[in-house]
Formats: sequence, C-alpha cells, structure tokens
Amino acid sequence: MLKKTLKFLPVAMIMAGALVPYTACNSENKNTQSDSTTAVAPAVSGEDYSDSTAPENWVRISVKTTVGDMVLALNPEQKQHTENFIKLVNQGFYNGVLFHRVIKDFMIQSGDPKSKGAAPNVQLGDGGPGYTVPNEIKSNLRHFRGALSAARQSDELNPMKNSSGSQFFIVTGTKVEEAQYKMALETIAFELFRKDPANAETVRKGQIMSQSGNMAGLRAIELEVKEKMNPIIDKLYAEIPDIDKKRYATWGGAPNLDNNYTVFGKLISGYNVLSAIENQPTNMQDRPTRDISIIEAKVLK
Repeated sequence: MLKKTLKFLPVAMIMAGALVPYTACNSENKNTQSDSTTAVAPAVSGEDYSDSTAPENWVRISVKTTVGDMVLALNPEQKQHTENFIKLVNQGFYNGVLFHRVIKDFMIQSGDPKSKGAAPNVQLGDGGPGYTVPNEIKSNLRHFRGALSAARQSDELNPMKNSSGSQFFIVTGTKVEEAQYKMALETIAFELFRKDPANAETVRKGQIMSQSGNMAGLRAIELEVKEKMNPIIDKLYAEIPDIDKKRYATWGGAPNLDNNYTVFGKLISGYNVLSAIENQPTNMQDRPTRDISIIEAKVLK
C-alpha cells in the first residue's frame, strides 16, 4: 500500500519529522505514451532515451487486465523480489486483484489480495501475503516511466524500507527538467545535512520550534538550511549519469522515489494500457470508480 503525499517535502516539514511514506507523491503534468512497441521519446541529438526494453535474460510476465494486456520484465539482479513475484504469479495470487490506487502522472498500484471482489468505496491497500521482502534498493535503478517497483510501509513503521510481500506499482510520472530533479533530491540532501554532526544544533532548534508551533522561527531556519543544502544538492545532481537525466527529461518518471523503493523490473509492452489505467476517474482514496482488475498474470519464460 502506498500513501499519497506531497511531491516534494519542504525542509520545515522534514525537520518536523514528516517522512515520505508508502509510495510517493503526486505529479502535476501528464505524460502519455503509446504502446512500447512503437513508443519513442522526443529526440535529443537524434537519440532515443526511452526505457521500454529489457535484456533477453529478464523473465517476462504477461499481465492481462480488464482494459488490455501488458508485459513486465523482471530484473534478475533483484533476486529476492523477482523470485517472490514469480512465485506469486505461478500461484495465481494476482488473478482477480484490482488496481486499487491510481494517481494520474504518478503511478498505478496493485497487489492487495483484499481487493478481490471488494465492494465499492471500501478502502484498500493494507493487504498482503503475510510477509515482507528485504529491500534491494540500488541507486542505479531509477523510477523511470514504466518502472516496476515494490510498495512498502512508511519509514516510521518500516525504517529498513522492506517491501510489501505482494503490492507493486508501475510508474507513470512526468518529464523532469533540471530544476524539478534537484527538488527531488532535497530529502536525500537533508538526510546528509542532518547526519553531519556540525549541523546537530540547527536540527535540534528546528525540531523545538516545530513542536512549540513557532512557525516564523522554523521558517527562518528552513531558509538557512536550504542555503546550506544547495551545494549538497548540486553535488548529488552532478553525480547522476547524463543518460539518466536525459531519460527523465524526455521519457519521464518519478525521481523523488529513487533510493527509497525497490525497483525490480519494468514495463516493456502495453504503455497504452498504462495510460488507460492512469486516466481512469478515481474517488477520494485514489481508487478507480470503475474497477480495473488483473484477469490473469502468467510467466512467459
């Protein structure tokens, strides 16, 4: 299950103890795409920066839904997540489950067994197989459009960032320019700032002001912290490979999820279905008002 949060957390909220929970955050602009067999990202110097193909040794999973078919490819390097997903598929675990949480320009989520046959307006998202999967978060595996990633509980309940045993999401996201990307790095930059002993007193003052409701004082500290964080953010951004930056800018995704959730595969066919699902009307709980279910998921090879 993933909880809806703001796209980027201001430093004041982070200092007050607010953390990014179950999935991530909202996006603002929609990025639609046709089926991956023909999808081509906007050209940059004549190059295609799409991310809808996978190596031959990645296991393919067919996902037949009530609005069309998709094919996922699982990354064998993410051994525990891949093996667990294949096991559940072979058990028929996903047959009949709903896409119970859909946020346009962000992601579509499924895998809650409680969603099978769930009545309208029932809040979903806390079901699973009764276990979690140890996180396999890797900094080089990013949440580009089409990324298959594992849902998880919030950091407060799950500091090890372990994944739900069954719930997953597929990223839709938006195209991300440099300024937006740097904003997405703010949470990581603050963690580095917070862990530096030289900044312990500033963090302590911020927490005290937050607890006492001194928002003017907290705002002043926030501005001070942001100024000190800028060099950290610039350094983090400089370390990201250019191809990843260009892929986010032309293909799209949700970089604010990177290093927080385990990416273990990607969508390689059915981008038209992904778009169809993300465009469904939803209720206040982000559940589609018309049920969209997985009819059958099966291993292709």
